[in-house]
Amino acid sequence: MNLEDLGNLGETISGIAVVASLFYLIFEVRRNTRSVHAKSAWDGTNSLAELCETIAPNPQLAELVLRAHDPAVGPDDLTPAEFSQFLFVARSVLFKYEAQWHMWAEGSLSDEMWQSRRLWAKAFISLPVPSGVWTIEKDSHQYHAGFIESVESADLRAGIRIGRAALNGRCCSD
Repeated sequence: MNLEDLGNLGETISGIAVVASLFYLIFEVRRNTRSVHAKSAWDGTNSLAELCETIAPNPQLAELVLRAHDPAVGPDDLTPAEFSQFLFVARSVLFKYEAQWHMWAEGSLSDEMWQSRRLWAKAFISLPVPSGVWTIEKDSHQYHAGFIESVESADLRAGIRIGRAALNGRCCSD
């Protein structure tokens, strides 16, 4: 084997190594993407769970949140103090959902997870009390226009129900 043959062999091995490195890189990028999606889903779900854990020990606040989710209750059915308290709870939820929209828009939250959150948010703002909050929040320019459009354009024909309407008499009789 002469020097030219060794050079050709080196180039061949080098080419194979580059191709193998590219396949490994593709594998690692895909694995990292799945990991980022899982972490984003965990963080988003965990932040909402923490809000529930904050509300649950306060019976008055928990009852207010359930009342505000009742389709038969409108903003005028709440006292100004109750509406204000619910506004801050709803704002917290909406901020968390907007953060998840940003993660989805940047590709770090899966389409499936965002679509689930988007449908819930649309159902939420379709209720009378949350609708009043949503109007106030939009008027204060709190949210990215893309988030607002994404939530408002969600199609609720799938029949998603939240709050007391979703319980179907399984609990919490009035």
